[in-house]
Amino acid sequence: MIRSIVISLFLLMFLIASAAAQSDPVTPSALTATPTPAPEDARLSICSAPGLEGFVPYMIRPGDRLADLLVGVPNISVTQLAALNCIDDPAALPAGAVIWLPQQPDLGASVTTSDDASTEDPQIVDFTASAETVPNQAGVSFSWEAIGDEAYFYPCPATSEEDCPRPLDTAPIPLMHTTPTISGFQYAGPVRYRLEVIGAGETVTEDVTVEITCSQQSLGATTGFEACPPSPPIAVFAAWQPFQGGVMLWFSDTRQIWVLTNDDQRVLVFDDLYREGEPSPDAVAPEGLVTPARGFGKIWEQLGGAESALGWAMASESGFDSARQPASIRSYTTYIQGPAVNIYAVTIIPQLDLGFWTQVQD
Repeated sequence: MIRSIVISLFLLMFLIASAAAQSDPVTPSALTATPTPAPEDARLSICSAPGLEGFVPYMIRPGDRLADLLVGVPNISVTQLAALNCIDDPAALPAGAVIWLPQQPDLGASVTTSDDASTEDPQIVDFTASAETVPNQAGVSFSWEAIGDEAYFYPCPATSEEDCPRPLDTAPIPLMHTTPTISGFQYAGPVRYRLEVIGAGETVTEDVTVEITCSQQSLGATTGFEACPPSPPIAVFAAWQPFQGGVMLWFSDTRQIWVLTNDDQRVLVFDDLYREGEPSPDAVAPEGLVTPARGFGKIWEQLGGAESALGWAMASESGFDSARQPASIRSYTTYIQGPAVNIYAVTIIPQLDLGFWTQVQD
């Protein structure tokens, strides 16, 4: 009897609690979802573009090149931009991915779009470039006249076969306008710009393509796109002496002697410490070969003379008009013009006494 009463009391308490729970309203805060915190990611400490002031998101379109997206931005290189965005290969951009770019220079007065829509069909009356062919350091401007509600001007992938959706955060510009000069192109070849005009619920576009040429002659060559050198070759008087195992070069502006050996393709650079009146090496060369003299002879003797990797000289030293040119602004490689218009690529790592060379052109 007592057992039945206890069970009945438990059942009654359970029913009362269930009814109370069903009658209590669920508060809105109980339904609010919170994102799961992302784990710490070491990439953000290096690939910091998303958090840099003045950088804006950009969605990569098929055919885009980082160098083209940096036109007009002078203080950052393609390599730096790739590193800031965790891009593995600057020449192979993942289409559809969002990267962060420095804000482009102002192309002129931007406008605020109006809420009053036009009933007139959009029309591009005129859209031209200041020149059809442009040296990469000279720059080009664009002019247009259009009818409609909104106009947008932006770069496109170079080839017309590639789609050209309007980039994120493109600001509207006046329907009649001439841009400031756009410069800083890094590659030779075509560049394409688009004018997009919207009105009466329709959109019209027109593209203008300009051919970019290099402002400066290049001593060397690049693989892939034709990169334009940042500066012209520096003309310099030099001396040259061929050896059994390499060559020696002397440059008048730096007064340095470069030793290039054949077997290991290595380069060593020495200050020319020779002073007039000092004796030259007295080693006697075999018939048909030559003992180097003066500055070349002093360095040759210090390296071990005929027992060194150079061996004996094959001819006397001779002067010629040479030229040097960095492969790029930050490259360790320099192109050098030898006698008979031979071109050599020399890569030297500062402070490491580490250098390599190769001939790239006869």
